[in-house]
Amino acid sequence: MENKLSINLNFWLMLGFFLLALWLVSPFFKIDASDYTNAKRNVYRLFLGLFILIIELGIMAFETFSPQGLAQKVSNVQSIAVFLFGLLLLAFIIFVVAQSAVVYLRTGLSEVDSVF
Repeated sequence: MENKLSINLNFWLMLGFFLLALWLVSPFFKIDASDYTNAKRNVYRLFLGLFILIIELGIMAFETFSPQGLAQKVSNVQSIAVFLFGLLLLAFIIFVVAQSAVVYLRTGLSEVDSVF
């Protein structure tokens, strides 16, 4: 009973951290010039959200691939889920960097145009 309770608690704790991380990175699904004024606060928020997501990816990968080192078979679905989560996380990071670069360049170009 205690082991089942521990597994259940770990699941809900991981889910809570995942939802917290999604809430932290949610402003970065769409970035526009109005977010440029709150850039410092948003950078900390993005860093913390991505940090939590990367830690969760590491925990999932360890829990998935560690038993294979002990010659225990792991579900293919679990292995594919870890791979897809890592791929989605990488795609999100590239998306945020590209979107931020576009906003930065547009803001910089508008400031250059306004001087002349």
